[in-house]
Amino acid sequence: MYKMTRRNVIATMTGSAVMLCPAILNAQSLDLDWGSLPDDTPVGEDMLITLPAGPGEVDVTALEPGEVAIVARPSDDPNFTATGGVHYVAIMRRTAAQVAFGADNDPAGAVQNAEYFVVNLVCSHRGKAIGLTGDPSRPFACLDRRGRHASDYDASGFGVAGASDGESLSFPSYSIAVGDTVVVALA
Repeated sequence: MYKMTRRNVIATMTGSAVMLCPAILNAQSLDLDWGSLPDDTPVGEDMLITLPAGPGEVDVTALEPGEVAIVARPSDDPNFTATGGVHYVAIMRRTAAQVAFGADNDPAGAVQNAEYFVVNLVCSHRGKAIGLTGDPSRPFACLDRRGRHASDYDASGFGVAGASDGESLSFPSYSIAVGDTVVVALA
């Protein structure tokens, strides 16, 4: 299991490198030229936590409210073809306002812990990668910003603009243990 800390930016797991940069955690507002961004990998961070295919665990105890960690794992699932065969998952520690919003808006059975939101970073419209916006009310956005695409998602993963308006992001199979540490286990 990888334990995330702010001081430890590179650690090694059995058979894989695990990398994390504090820039991932800060989820600053993206002042981007959307036309120059790739639509197959998330943006809004400098590095990713990379895990091998299959089950894995990530200790996200160090996340502060409003911060996001992104996990990348190889996948042969056809749902991740548009992201280059990589399954990207966001683990967002919600702010108090996002927790309150989620109490009324989270999809039934999809969120195991109101404080930690775990979601696949793949657009429900065409399967393109989702980036982090830094906007607490719309923290996720599809990177395909052309014409009728441009989907934005709220803090419950619900589409509030663009082609995915009214649709939800998908959720990975996971479990979360919250105690002295916070560990997300991805199936």
